[in-house]
Amino acid sequence: MTKDLKEMNIILLSSFPPRECGIATYATHLFSALKKTLPELKIIVLAVDERKRPQKYEDLVKHVIKDESVESYQKAAEYINESGAGLVCLQHEFGIYGGFDGTLVIEMMKKIKVPIVTTLHTVPITKKAKRRDTRLAILKEIIKYSKRVLLTTEYAKECLKKEAGAPDRKLKVILHGTPDVKLIDPDEAKKKVGLEGKKVISTIGMINPHKGIEKIVEVLPAIVKKHKNVVYLIAGEVHPRKKKEVDAYLARVYARAKELGVYNHIKRVDKYFTEEELVTYFQASDIFMTIYDVPEQVSSGTLAYAIACGRCVVSTPYIYAKELIGEDVRGFLVKFGDLPAIASKVNYILDNPLVQQEMEKKIYEFGRRTTWEAVAKKHFEIFEEAVQDFF
Repeated sequence: MTKDLKEMNIILLSSFPPRECGIATYATHLFSALKKTLPELKIIVLAVDERKRPQKYEDLVKHVIKDESVESYQKAAEYINESGAGLVCLQHEFGIYGGFDGTLVIEMMKKIKVPIVTTLHTVPITKKAKRRDTRLAILKEIIKYSKRVLLTTEYAKECLKKEAGAPDRKLKVILHGTPDVKLIDPDEAKKKVGLEGKKVISTIGMINPHKGIEKIVEVLPAIVKKHKNVVYLIAGEVHPRKKKEVDAYLARVYARAKELGVYNHIKRVDKYFTEEELVTYFQASDIFMTIYDVPEQVSSGTLAYAIACGRCVVSTPYIYAKELIGEDVRGFLVKFGDLPAIASKVNYILDNPLVQQEMEKKIYEFGRRTTWEAVAKKHFEIFEEAVQDFF
């Protein structure tokens, strides 16, 4: 028996705006991309709400789950089963659902009578990962009740196959979605943000001590020595709950920059960006820097955006960077702690504008695979596969 998914409802189950959450943002982009790509789709949004910070949702959200209410999950399962849904697209993150590490979602999944496609946004890949054994056990259960499981990296896929015994046929890799933007010369965007005539290296996104800002400042003198018009752009807000800690960290970084004589080469933009503003700052960058100090870092939305904008990248070889960049294919990977290599790679790109242009084209071409439209089409292919496998 075959089923046409376009004739049935799709349930999108996730945190959702106005809740401020990375998964909520992801779900919104996915919803919009699916509707744009396949406008005939009927998508019903179920939002998971926080008991401590309940939200007022727009009419788009048809049902709300109270995160710590067992009864609420039961009612959600009943709602899904009575909705005429042909599939549930479930966004999973350990901090969203109720119970210890979100176990309440499993009880709901057991009661749902249609295929479930689950996106796992966090997989405890490394041995040092938080509550690794417990979380792998939880994911094993989630995988059991899912027809397909979506992941953002091959590393995560291999981990679940090895550590959770997940069958290969269930696991699918889809890269993190990005906006569909044009490849433009950085100088065009620099005019919009007051950086005209500068060579811009940047750290963009939520600012925290793990992004290696202090390391870039340490090598800035070696870069400025060769390129007097270099500006190091640090753009993005600080998480309110970490503001005191991060402000103290940045104060130390600025003090060190003054000691090194490069403070005037730093431009700080402290704000929450709209999507358009965020893209503009990426487009204004000659080189995007992700000098993370955490090897097991398995995702980076800002790295995905930089590649979507066709920007050269210099990065440490954390898991997600190795997967998106490769070995000197779409950017340069430098060993953790190798500060001279950071300066060397930056100077090489700035010394060779033709190399920079060729790299930008290569990176942008790869980034076309990650546009939300491309990601939405891939999702729908997997949805159809799950439905045909179920009915």
